Amino acid sequence: MSRTLTLIHAGWASVKALARDGRRRDALTQVERLLACPDLPVPVAADAHRLTAELLIDAERYAKARRHLRAAAGLEPPCARTHYLAGLAFEKDPHGDDRRAAVRFNKASELEPQNPLFRACFGRAAVRCDRLKAGVRALLAAADAAPDSLPVLRVAVGGLIEAGRVTAARRVLAKARFLCPGNRELAGLWQRVRFEAARVGQNKRNAQDAPLAREGDIVLLPFVRVVGSGAGKAAGGVIRRDVVSKSHPHLPRLRRLKADR
Repeated sequence: MSRTLTLIHAGWASVKALARDGRRRDALTQVERLLACPDLPVPVAADAHRLTAELLIDAERYAKARRHLRAAAGLEPPCARTHYLAGLAFEKDPHGDDRRAAVRFNKASELEPQNPLFRACFGRAAVRCDRLKAGVRALLAAADAAPDSLPVLRVAVGGLIEAGRVTAARRVLAKARFLCPGNRELAGLWQRVRFEAARVGQNKRNAQDAPLAREGDIVLLPFVRVVGSGAGKAAGGVIRRDVVSKSHPHLPRLRRLKADR
């Protein structure tokens, strides 16, 4: 191995160590310097572009991350992780596009169908694009394939809640809690599902109890009091008046002290 290749591989190992230790800024500086080398091997270059994109996504620099992912896709077109990261770069970007994210996640799932995380991410993105049937189907399939995987369950449960399938999310979590008893994150997700179920139930009860007001109906407001019937044009209706309590001193003790003087 030439001296140049030895230095390249040593530099790449150093970049990965920095990223693994959480020193993202140092890793980003060093990997960009590595990508400037003219004799960088294609596999190392593709991995370096993907790692750079991950670091940029964590730094919320989504447009630049997508540029690195386009470079990685040009070097290694059939890489599923490249498409997965591109989906994240579109999904997390406040100015991104859920449809493009769904396309990228779907491509990643097609290239690596045995990866349930890619399928779960596609399902959530599809739900956000109003493709509820396909999205829910993908989310349930991902949860069935990895019933004890926290990254998959995090995405699957969140996607099912967004789709309004709270009962399905509860079934998924019940199975996961049986397989992983005592897990704190699963307990937190379970509380979230319970809250959503209670909220949905309350909304349904409110919708059933609320009377349907038609045009011309007289609606009594809860903060006013009916004091009599109307006459003339308002005949047949009711007169409502908001009666305010009579003002009086709020400190009777001071009033007594003044009288004693």
